[in-house]
Amino acid sequence: MKFTIILVFSLFSFSLIAQDGVVQIEQDERITELVNKQVSVNKSSPKINGFRVQIHFAQNQNRQASEKKRSQFSSNFPDIKTYLEFKEPYFKIQAGDFVNKVDAYETLRQIRTKYVGAYIVPAEVYFDELTKKRVVN
Repeated sequence: MKFTIILVFSLFSFSLIAQDGVVQIEQDERITELVNKQVSVNKSSPKINGFRVQIHFAQNQNRQASEKKRSQFSSNFPDIKTYLEFKEPYFKIQAGDFVNKVDAYETLRQIRTKYVGAYIVPAEVYFDELTKKRVVN
């Protein structure tokens, strides 16, 4: 029985080694059209669903005070991009652009050393910022 298994295995392995050939991919033209449409959609909408770390959320505070907090954060964490957003009546400062919560959580751990109340929020993030990070890293 062992001899038969060894014989079958060896014959099979020789047949794999002996195969030479060229792989030719035939693709329907509609696939190329769909890929081109997706590329144009991506270019027209620079944002995708993702996450940011919110470091400041204040009601009834003027813009100058929020800008000051943003400036302080940028001096503490110069490599993390920040965004100031106003949705009446709140000023929000959010940091980073992340595709998934795991990446956002790693940055949150760093930020919480100085901003204890920071937390992760869903956000529309800029795709260009994400691709820049991947090229740099």
